[in-house]
Formats: sequence, C-alpha cells, structure tokens
Amino acid sequence: MFTIGNILFKTTDFLILLSVSSLIIWLYSIFWSTDTLYGQAETLQVQYYNQVAIDYPLDTDRIIKVEGSLGSSIIEIKQGKARFIHSSCRNQFCVFHGWLNIVGDSTACLPNRVSIRLKGTLNPYDAIAGSQ
Repeated sequence: MFTIGNILFKTTDFLILLSVSSLIIWLYSIFWSTDTLYGQAETLQVQYYNQVAIDYPLDTDRIIKVEGSLGSSIIEIKQGKARFIHSSCRNQFCVFHGWLNIVGDSTACLPNRVSIRLKGTLNPYDAIAGSQ
C-alpha cells in the first residue's frame, strides 16, 4: 500500500498507473513525434504558378518573394522553420497557418497558386499532388 497525499493506492493500482503511463509515452514517441520518425527538416520546397519547385536550405535565414497568379507571396525561413508572411489572397489562411517545422508539414495559398513543404532525408510522403 502506498499513499500519495490523502489517496491510498494498492500495489496493483500503482502498477496499472505505471503501465498506462508507459503506454502513453510509447504511443507518443511512435505516432505523434514525427521528429523522431523522419528526422530533422532540411529543405523548404516552394512551388508556385506554372514553375518548377525550388528547394531552399533551412539552415540559412532568408525572405523569399514569389510571384503567384494573383501577385506576390512572401515566405520567411528562420531558425529551421518556414512560414508565409504575406500573400496576395483575400483571406490570408496561408499566413494564419503559422510556422512549419516538422518534415512533411505543408501549407498553400490556393488562390495565388503557391505552396510550401518541408522536406528531409526521410519524408512521410513520396509525392503531394504530383510534385516531389
């Protein structure tokens, strides 16, 4: 018998709690922590209106200006992460998406026909919409 605060635990209760806690940690490491599965993101792939995709390394901070079908989109790479800063679309959903930081993360400005995706040595997808 164990007591934690005012709660009295039997040995079997303690073993069940320990087993469930271990299971949750194991499930997190396998299914939700994609950093461990696919490694560190290395490049940002930018694809835009009728152009071939261009890869930019994530180890160099920079601002990228891309011309889409509606106008310009501005993408920022900083500290191994990437995001849209501005786009010519009306709703700015791509900007509100925030930072991409895990291999396979992607977002797009559909009205402006600009998309970005993080790539690493091991990618969770072979191709998205026919681009690689």
